[in-house]
Amino acid sequence: MKKKILKILFILAWVLGAGAVVTLAGFTAVVHQDAVCRGYTIDIDYGKTDVLVTKEDIYSLVKRSGFILTGQPVGNIDAEKIEGVIRKQPYVAGAQVWIDLEGEVSIRVVQRQPILRVFNQRGESFYIDASGRVLPLNPDFSARVLVASGAIGEPLQRDLNYLADSVKLKDSLQYHSVMNHLIRVASYLMKDPFLKAQIEQVYVDNNGEMELVPRVGNQLILMGDADNLADKFNRLLIFYKMGLSRTGWNRYPVINIKYQHQVVCSKI
Repeated sequence: MKKKILKILFILAWVLGAGAVVTLAGFTAVVHQDAVCRGYTIDIDYGKTDVLVTKEDIYSLVKRSGFILTGQPVGNIDAEKIEGVIRKQPYVAGAQVWIDLEGEVSIRVVQRQPILRVFNQRGESFYIDASGRVLPLNPDFSARVLVASGAIGEPLQRDLNYLADSVKLKDSLQYHSVMNHLIRVASYLMKDPFLKAQIEQVYVDNNGEMELVPRVGNQLILMGDADNLADKFNRLLIFYKMGLSRTGWNRYPVINIKYQHQVVCSKI
């Protein structure tokens, strides 16, 4: 009997405790909703690229969406809506917004990582990021990335993802397009610190083949298409270390790495 009473008292205490916690949580939520926003912080993760969007740009977006933040009731601040507005900014890859118990809004933004700037035959210029998305130019900032020019016929298409869409269309002309090859080259160069610093431009000739322009040296590097990139760039690196280090950087104006298992140099 005594054990039964103790069990009942234990259950009753648990129920009352749980009820108190729920009531307290509800009270806290009400108080939080009625609180006034004390301020905000904006942090942007730029990764390893240059600045394309600033904290001022982000707050301007938030303000235009109708949220002044500081001084507003917390209950009137829609964090999810603010996230959606920020994610529509072309240079933003991701965003998180939350409000703490002190009434401060925190905004965390991840900037997209441009890897290529394109100058096409239509006179248009734009960036491509690491995911294959098109990014517009920023009149206030420029990203120091590989520059592509020449016979590039693809027009500026803001909603296109070249990598994702080309995977879906492997049998299409788009999969074998110049743009797809350029992105593959730029992505490879980004992974190698030396090549990233050394190769500053890629030119596409009328046959759709690529020529690389180095930062150091007067050579023109003929690489053809973007197939077998690892083999091509490995041969180029070996030639830089074993060949040019002995002959000098300007002895051969043309270096051809298009063909497997060889590096062909020319003085013409």
